[in-house]
Amino acid sequence: MRRNTQEELIAMKKSIFDACISRQMKCKDGAKALSMHPKSFSRLKKRYIEYGEAILVPEKSGPKPGNPPQNKTSKWLEDLVCAVAREKRNSGPVELSDHFHDVYGIKMDQSTVYRILRRRKIRYCHEYVKIEKSPPILYCLEKPGLEVQLDACFPFGRGRKLVCFDAIDDCSRWVVSNIYIRDNANCAIKFVKYLVERAPFKIERIKVDNRYGHRFEEFCNSIGIEVITIDAYEPKQNGKIERFHGTLKREFFFRHIGFYTDTKIIKYKLKLYLDYYNNHRRHRGYGMNRITPRQKIASVLFNSLYTVQLEKVTCTLQSHMY
Repeated sequence: MRRNTQEELIAMKKSIFDACISRQMKCKDGAKALSMHPKSFSRLKKRYIEYGEAILVPEKSGPKPGNPPQNKTSKWLEDLVCAVAREKRNSGPVELSDHFHDVYGIKMDQSTVYRILRRRKIRYCHEYVKIEKSPPILYCLEKPGLEVQLDACFPFGRGRKLVCFDAIDDCSRWVVSNIYIRDNANCAIKFVKYLVERAPFKIERIKVDNRYGHRFEEFCNSIGIEVITIDAYEPKQNGKIERFHGTLKREFFFRHIGFYTDTKIIKYKLKLYLDYYNNHRRHRGYGMNRITPRQKIASVLFNSLYTVQLEKVTCTLQSHMY
């Protein structure tokens, strides 16, 4: 099929616009004939009435020769953006845009910063080598109860008002859990009372996030427990309890509990699972050596008794003369 030349396309557009202006054709039919949106067709028709046939000649898109775009960023400014981006490798386009405005007094949009870094192949391209994150620091405390990580999770999302409060010992991985209806300071205080009653060791510190406020901290201090608050948006500082939440959902809630299961049945089955988790399930975490939390507590207590320093007693011959 022969392609229409540019003159034939212009003549066809002119005939269609003339027919629409003389009301021999509807504008929606003309837009359909030119494969245009009706609003775009209407705007082009107004420009045709104002400027005539010259407006129908298509122009080449992009910058015109001899007329550089006025909004092009100067070279010295692009060099400055690249230098600051290399220095602040953890800052994104938004932070860099704010930095230029606060430090240099240069107003630059974040999209401009992004395009410069991508065009110069500083970031956001295949050539960019990302910063290698340092490996996580693994640790395990030597005494049960020295630090207990506490947090709450929603096993079935926010759709059902069911909150599972969990606490895990850093040393032995001993876990205490209970089901509540709300996630607030009152429920957290009730769970701490429940935790102190059922933990087989004395709790010295509790590590939580900052959602429960000063009332929760004052209660814990009143019963001799220190509260450690992790930084905002840093769940890795409470990594053991976050990892337990995944295990609890995968091995218990998603396998043995339904969305509409009664709360009493959930509490009963949760106690059975915790008995298995604390007394029979072998752990492969750091410092556990494939033993159960119950065995870890027993071994730590035995080693603490074994290493008790006794006072040295010197018996002389005179003390046994009688």
